[in-house]
Amino acid sequence: MFGRITRAISAAAAAGAAIATSGLIAAGTANAATGPVRVVYNNHFAGYHTASGDTWRFRYVATTVPLAACQVRIAPGKNPVAHIELFGGPDWSADIDVTCNSGAPTVFFFDQKSAAAHAQGAFRLSARVGDRLRISISRNVPSHQDSFTATNLRTGRSQTVRVTTSAAVVYHHAFVGSAINRNADVRPLPATSKLLWTFWNSRVATYGGVRGTLLGPWTTVKEIDRTSAGVTVIYPGKLSSSGASLSTYLHAAP
Repeated sequence: MFGRITRAISAAAAAGAAIATSGLIAAGTANAATGPVRVVYNNHFAGYHTASGDTWRFRYVATTVPLAACQVRIAPGKNPVAHIELFGGPDWSADIDVTCNSGAPTVFFFDQKSAAAHAQGAFRLSARVGDRLRISISRNVPSHQDSFTATNLRTGRSQTVRVTTSAAVVYHHAFVGSAINRNADVRPLPATSKLLWTFWNSRVATYGGVRGTLLGPWTTVKEIDRTSAGVTVIYPGKLSSSGASLSTYLHAAP
C-alpha cells in the first residue's frame, strides 16, 4: 500500500468532468475505544491512516481544511497538497487533493475504477487562501459507486462527482494528510520547519457502520515521508486527543 502515489493533482486537464450539486454527508460520532498508534516511513505521504491490517473496510472519509498559501516557490501542483483517500491493497484508491494558493481549480479527484480504467478531474470550485473547504469521499457499497464532495464553507457552494467502479474495489484504509509526487520538488529544505496544512473535524466510517475519527478500535498509522537516505521531508504533527485534527509540516534541513 505504500507504493501508492498522489494522482489527482494531474487532473487539471480533466477539469470538464461532470459535476452535480450535493450536500454534506453526516459523519456520526467518534468511538470511545481507541487502538494504538504506530509509525511508518515512506515516500510521498505525511499524515494518519486507519488500520494497519486488512480486517477493516472503510467507506467514508472527510475533513475540513483551510486553503493554504504555497510554502515552496515552485508551481502549486508541486507543493505538498492536502490529501484524503480511501485505499485498499496495491490497486484501489479514491482520493481528493487540494492545491495551495487561491484560484480555480484548486480541488481535484481521482478514482481507480477498475484494474484498467480510472476517472479524474477538477471541481469547478473557486477558493481563496483562508477559505475553509470541507472535502469528503463516500462509497455506496451495494451500488459500487464513489462520491467525491467539496464544499467552500465561506460561499456555501458544494459540488459532488460520482463514479461507478468495479465490484472488486474494496477500501481497507482511510487517510488524512499531505502528499507530494517527488521529494526533489520541495528541496532544498527550508532552514526552519514550515506549516503546510491543517485538518479539522476529520471523520471516517466503516462498511459495517462504525463511525469515528482517525483514532478508533483499529490501529492508527502515522506516516512520515523520508528520502531513501533517511532525511525527513514532510511529516505530521501530533494527532489531537479526539483523533479529528492534525497539521502537516515541511521539515527543516538537517
